[in-house]
Amino acid sequence: MRGRRGLHGCGGLALACVAGIWLTGCVDDWLGHPGRASQTPRAADWAMSEPARELLAETFADMPDHIVDHGAYLVRRQPDSGWFARLRAAIWADATGVSDSTRWRPAYVDRLRALTDLPSRDIELVVLTEQTDDSAGWPARWIPVAQGPVGKDRWIHGLTLAGGDPEPDRLWIDLTPLEDPGPALKLAASHAAAGQMVFLLGCLRADVERWQACLRTLRASEQQERLYILVDGLGRPDTVSALLNGLLQQVDLFDRLRYASAYPYPAINTNIWLDELVWAGFIERDDVAPLRELYAYNPWLFDLALKRRLRLPGTEIALTPEVFGPVTGE
Repeated sequence: MRGRRGLHGCGGLALACVAGIWLTGCVDDWLGHPGRASQTPRAADWAMSEPARELLAETFADMPDHIVDHGAYLVRRQPDSGWFARLRAAIWADATGVSDSTRWRPAYVDRLRALTDLPSRDIELVVLTEQTDDSAGWPARWIPVAQGPVGKDRWIHGLTLAGGDPEPDRLWIDLTPLEDPGPALKLAASHAAAGQMVFLLGCLRADVERWQACLRTLRASEQQERLYILVDGLGRPDTVSALLNGLLQQVDLFDRLRYASAYPYPAINTNIWLDELVWAGFIERDDVAPLRELYAYNPWLFDLALKRRLRLPGTEIALTPEVFGPVTGE
């Protein structure tokens, strides 16, 4: 979350280091850092203020019983070698709440399981991972989707080829590492036309041009119920207003949008600026305090609540409950 009130825990470092430290999440964000693993949705009723509890009640008022997060990340933590690698490790540890690199993977799985343990809803979580080894201890309602030519589901990160045996039934095509998403979008359309179900990641985590390219691909495709855009981010602070305006105006395409947290993306504190969303008219000023409390308590739950709260400025148009459920036929 982006903030303006100086540095948190960064001491008296020289001004020349500020730009680098900003990237670590050391900046004092307006929402606070993710809470402890014990701060689960099941404990929220007694642990949070009344406004925050009311926000959660409104979030789930008309939600489907079966909520699907169509994309959260579980990737290998890079070895801490070199100053930039250490900065990235600091970002990852701060966002995930897991600092023990020796057992990072199982600890992260345990933490994400706790964050998504809703008492009143059945949560299905698609986990995008490099490999689906048994040591991760996958919970029953998690669907691990790996890179590489194995399994019925496939995560295509960048331009990794989608071939292999067996041919995948479902593809998650990740545009985030690509400068030019054009070839990957053509790949997505061709696989949907061939009968596979395709989910596009990263359409809303870059610039307006990328979003528009995703939107053109979706509108040009006649593959209803097979090609979907995932609402997996809120863009950079400098593009969020244009991206959200473009997203919420596509009322006729809401049935081809699905929710994804892209966790731990929403937990990295420079990615979202609530005040900018207020100024642009997407949320109310009264929403900010309970949303900040919810972020500090549980960043995954915060992401879900925020995306339910968004409104097209000047209207009551919001993402429909079906966006947060399974796709047709599942």
